[in-house]
Amino acid sequence: MSMSLSIGPRLAMRMVGRTLVEPNEWRPKQDEQPKKKQSFRIGRLQLAVGGAAAIGAGGAYLFWTLLAPAVDLRPKTTRVVASEPKVGASSFTLAHMVPGCTMERGYANRHIIGPERFGVSSPKECMGYCRQSQCNCWSWKDDGFCRTGKAEKCTYIASEDDDRWMYGSCNPEQRTPAPVKVAPMPVPGPLVPSPVAAKFVPRPSPAPVSKQGQGEGVMPSTASPTQLASTELKPGAETVLPDTSKADSSVCPVLLITHQRAGYLQRALQSIFEHRVRPETNPVIASQDGDNADVRSVLQKYEATGQLKFLQFSPKTFMPTGYQRLCAHYGWAFSQIFDVLGYEQAIVLEEDLEIASDFFSYFQATLPLLRSDSNLFCVSAWNDNGKPELAQNSTAIYRSDFFPGLGWMLLRSFWSEVKKKWPKEYWDDFLRRTDIRLERQCLRPEVSRTHTFGEKGVSRGQYYKAHLVSNHLNEKPVDWTSMNLSHVATPAAFDAFLTQQVNAAKKFRFDELEKVAQFDQPVAIRYDDKQWKRVAHHFGLMEDDKAGIRRGSYKGVLPFTWHQQPAYLVRDWPMV
Repeated sequence: MSMSLSIGPRLAMRMVGRTLVEPNEWRPKQDEQPKKKQSFRIGRLQLAVGGAAAIGAGGAYLFWTLLAPAVDLRPKTTRVVASEPKVGASSFTLAHMVPGCTMERGYANRHIIGPERFGVSSPKECMGYCRQSQCNCWSWKDDGFCRTGKAEKCTYIASEDDDRWMYGSCNPEQRTPAPVKVAPMPVPGPLVPSPVAAKFVPRPSPAPVSKQGQGEGVMPSTASPTQLASTELKPGAETVLPDTSKADSSVCPVLLITHQRAGYLQRALQSIFEHRVRPETNPVIASQDGDNADVRSVLQKYEATGQLKFLQFSPKTFMPTGYQRLCAHYGWAFSQIFDVLGYEQAIVLEEDLEIASDFFSYFQATLPLLRSDSNLFCVSAWNDNGKPELAQNSTAIYRSDFFPGLGWMLLRSFWSEVKKKWPKEYWDDFLRRTDIRLERQCLRPEVSRTHTFGEKGVSRGQYYKAHLVSNHLNEKPVDWTSMNLSHVATPAAFDAFLTQQVNAAKKFRFDELEKVAQFDQPVAIRYDDKQWKRVAHHFGLMEDDKAGIRRGSYKGVLPFTWHQQPAYLVRDWPMV
């Protein structure tokens, strides 16, 4: 009994110990349970896979027997449809092709080196630009994007939205029997701070397309500037403005900036064509901001007679002020004239300006001065203080530290210098900045060769009633090409000339001038900066200044006419 009692606890302890230390040895039924669960799960998975395979096979059979014949899944084949209810890549057919070009569905844009355009409504238009530019590869998307240019291989590139793209190659050797009529398209804009997508209104040239190479963002050459100016177009004809980079450097186009004042534009164009005597030297290229129908109608009327060509600027980025939009338009238009078309110089007008009869003679005579003197950055036909009582000498021309604008000429070299700095607004004040002007001057006449009638505009008539409306437009024509302009040819020559004129004049202090009633000889009136507003008010001059420079002045000297005598407002120089 005692033995059984003593053995019992020991056995019990051994049993408990074995349970805690080696549970698997004491639970043979639990060891078999996971294997049974795993076998059950594998069986269910096999059943599910088999069922899915059966369903998939059935669905595939139904699709390929019932649906596949109606669907074309080939990514590079153009689907031919009977109707075109929607503008998109899939809605265009082989009938939308240009002879000599191929068309396939897909994306080839990355292969192409050439200009990008926006607003191109069909692949046929894109092909048309490719043919006209002698490119060998085009790529178009149904949002209006088009790129044409050179590609080593015009082949397909996979894209997530392949169905929205078309691409193809064009044979540059083959000629189309007639110019392709196309709708407005964009040309890459200038490098300006505000991103814009600009449209380019193409117009056909009857001249044969020449084979020339082209670089990124450069339109092809189809005619010289002389051909551009002299080509007569039939009403409704369309062409592409040419690359004139290798043409006669004496050609100076008139860039006319216009927006939505059709009546103003009509008046400005009538004035230009009335006084332009050399169309081959001064072709007119209008740049329209937006798509105002009345403005476009006026431009198309003159375009139909071959008197002008026009571009179209349409920014996609919202610009909150008119000044910003105008500044972007100017930058884009300069890029088209100089970077795309390759002109060496241009005369700039706006739609609210009319010109004098000797306007073109004035610029013809001053162009050699602008080219030869690095101290000049522009020639202007405008005098800010051009009222009849202040401006009477129609043959007088001066250098000025102030940029006048309102009918002015610049060189491509100056645009190349400032285009990367082009501002977001107030482009004219930008050109008056010290860091842009760099102590250079503009030439300007005493009697203006332009007149503004733009009471309504972006500036809302600022200064219009007080000064601009009464500015006198020259009525005494001058043959500027026969004038001796050596006194303004260099800064040194003009310094000597102005010093001689001031020294020969009768000297007055401004306070003394109020006591003088009559003038019988030229006068030089000394003033200091504190008196400027009194001085300006006394003579009826514009009081404001920009970047510390008063309108029309040179080194603080402001020449004008007073009581029919030459007058010079002098701050210090050349009396120092």
